[in-house]
Formats: sequence, C-alpha cells, structure tokens
Amino acid sequence: MLEFLKYLIYGWIILIVAIPVNIIAKKIGLVTWYDFLVFKKSIGVLDGVFMFIVYPLIFGAIIYFLRMKR
Repeated sequence: MLEFLKYLIYGWIILIVAIPVNIIAKKIGLVTWYDFLVFKKSIGVLDGVFMFIVYPLIFGAIIYFLRMKR
C-alpha cells in the first residue's frame, strides 16, 4: 500500500510541474504534446528538442531527486 501511495505522489508532483512547464512552453511559442497530438500541429527542430529531450529530462530529474530524498 505504501508503494502505491509513493507512486501516486510522484504522479501528482509530475502533474503539478507539467502544468507550469506547458504554460511556459506556450508563452515562448513551443509546440507542446497537447498541441501536437490534439491539434496535429507540425513541429520544428526546437519543438522536437523540447518534446523529446527537455520535457522528459525535466520529469526524469524530478523523480531522480524525489528518490534521492528517501
């Protein structure tokens, strides 16, 4: 049960971080996953770097630092 709660908290933290990351990406003109999947927007090189490298690194780092805290 505690393992389930740990992953539930990880999920909530990722969600809480994802919202401002998406808002910032939109403000600087990057295509987000939502835009790409729902609106079928084409992506440029910077959009691809953001979606396939930066975005996963942000969330991977969050989980890494949460696990280090234990």
